Amino acid sequence: MRIGLIAYSFALRETEPNPCDVRLAQAVERIVKEEVEKGNEVIVIAQWEVALALSIEPALVVREHRQKGAYLDSEEVTSQAIPIFEGYRITEVIPVANPFLHLFKCRKLVRSAGLTPLRRRIGWIGFDKDSLQWYTRGPAHLLVYTALQVSVGYRGKHIDVDRNNKLAR
Repeated sequence: MRIGLIAYSFALRETEPNPCDVRLAQAVERIVKEEVEKGNEVIVIAQWEVALALSIEPALVVREHRQKGAYLDSEEVTSQAIPIFEGYRITEVIPVANPFLHLFKCRKLVRSAGLTPLRRRIGWIGFDKDSLQWYTRGPAHLLVYTALQVSVGYRGKHIDVDRNNKLAR
């Protein structure tokens, strides 16, 4: 059987990958290995920060929002993955994201796209106290960010990056 997997980034540093994205990449590789052992083919879509830490080659690396200058959020990563999955006739997708709040959101996004989200153990991803994104520095920060997203539609800010995966100044 052929299934999809979307790896969503968490946190951002001037030099990537950050520790959270390294742990997410490790989870992706473990999950892919387990699925292959079950006889499944896994088509991986990865946000660029996670892709930097992968030893496997994703079918698509999502590097930027299609709308110039817009923040690359989980919605956009999911949206860019859909045509790839449609091309492979994939209907079931494993979202890989930080299990604290972010994974719940990503499962909803996959379901909203008309796909069936599959549950797999992610493991501990944690937070990054040195992240440039304030809302990924700890659980209280992420709770506040989530409340702002739900109540007033707040989104993170776009941060330009250069091809060396460092922040553009």
